Amino acid sequence: PITQQPQPQYQNSPSSDESLWEWAPSFLGRLAAAFGMVHVVSEYGIELTLCEGPSMMPTIQPFGEIIIVDRLTPRLNGLQGGSNGQERAEQARKRQDDFEEKQGQDDVYEWHEPLIPANELPSTGAWSRLWKQLTTGISIGDVIVVQHPDRTGTVCKRVLGLPGDVVVRPPHQRNARISYRTPRRDGLFVVPDGHVWIEGDNAMNSSDSRNYGPIPAALVVGRVLFRVWPIRGNAMMERGVRPVPPPPHPVRGTTILPAGYEGETIVRHVR
Repeated sequence: PITQQPQPQYQNSPSSDESLWEWAPSFLGRLAAAFGMVHVVSEYGIELTLCEGPSMMPTIQPFGEIIIVDRLTPRLNGLQGGSNGQERAEQARKRQDDFEEKQGQDDVYEWHEPLIPANELPSTGAWSRLWKQLTTGISIGDVIVVQHPDRTGTVCKRVLGLPGDVVVRPPHQRNARISYRTPRRDGLFVVPDGHVWIEGDNAMNSSDSRNYGPIPAALVVGRVLFRVWPIRGNAMMERGVRPVPPPPHPVRGTTILPAGYEGETIVRHVR
């Protein structure tokens, strides 16, 4: 018998237009999801920001450095000790009394919380200090990004005062015009409830709270954690007061007294 091989059946391949219409919805959906994820992470988590200007030298160089800003934990934790100055002062006095009681001496006149310059923090324990930053609210010594109160844009400064802290303005600034309302007397200003006092590390070339007053906490964008680029020195932006310049340069800027302070000696060096 003679057998015949079956003839292969060829199907017409779909046109390029049909393939495009089938592929486009999937691509656009994934693209929208990716953009949405990036927006959520940068708006409510962490973001990379280019920081420029001389006001934060030597911590941040003026030619532009890329930093990581933590937006999440400041939203969760608010201001360290709360936003009410009177309550913060009462809490501080309680901690001071406990500190003096533990010392077991009646002549202890040291403030319970040392204020160490950022450039004099020990190299050991950096990761523990970072964890403390992430688990507490905005505190004295944090480097933060805030919305500028008088114009569009953001600025990067260091927190030097919280609600209830007393700002001691230098004599040459006491007659300067001030455009904000806050309790004051003879050059002393009390940081109002729900506000922070910020200044640049480069006090001689920084426009900050000395010019536009305390900043509402609602304008805080986030807390700076790391410098990503360029790679130099310590990449962590640790919690510490304004860095001490090398001699013979004097320390500039405003003196801040903690809420509840009653004349005790404030330790400003590592023991």
